Amino acid sequence: MSKDQILIVDDNEDIRFFVRAALTPEGFDVIEASDGNQALDIFRRKEPAVIILDLSIGQPDGFEVCREIRKVSTIPIIMLTSHDEEMDEAMCLAAGADDYITKPVSARILALRTTTQIRHRAAQNLVSGSLIIAGALSLDTETRDLMIEGKKIELTRTEFDFLHLLIGNPKRVFSREQISEKVGISLEYSSDHLLDTHASRIRKKIREVSDIKVLHAVRGVGYRLFSN
Repeated sequence: MSKDQILIVDDNEDIRFFVRAALTPEGFDVIEASDGNQALDIFRRKEPAVIILDLSIGQPDGFEVCREIRKVSTIPIIMLTSHDEEMDEAMCLAAGADDYITKPVSARILALRTTTQIRHRAAQNLVSGSLIIAGALSLDTETRDLMIEGKKIELTRTEFDFLHLLIGNPKRVFSREQISEKVGISLEYSSDHLLDTHASRIRKKIREVSDIKVLHAVRGVGYRLFSN
């Protein structure tokens, strides 16, 4: 059986060595890129299972590389940054990243977060496509499109999976743990507000085309679909 390939993109050789040392014992085949252009070239040729992408890699930087990949692929992308700021996290998610890790990070957490993304991607591949309709919302799990009042809204993979869970169960309240498991976020090893940042971005995208309220936060529990 072939090993899952993990692409680490960082201009710091020590960081690349650390990632290789952390993930190789877990059974991953780690490949490296030292800049954005090299990363894009490897992505197109090898299509790795997960990309671990540092923000500060020169030009093109991590944001640009992530956006370029998102034009053609939903491959899981984990962003690395030296700054533990909510704005950085929001910008990473806006660029299309699935997860966000602040350096320094332990080998154990890096391996767990990588494994979580691979498991989530594998589970997605087992789901057949169908159309889910809830009021004015229409979600196509085959094309992964969200339509509201005839208008298409572009979603990242994580945002789509978040909505898929709620729209498929419109009267149910889901806990933060249940949603995080569905979208491939480990609450134990992620920042507390990562899920809320995803929810905020979904609301913002929907507000740009409609005044329909979609996500309702249930205090102390999690989220449910709004009853419009």
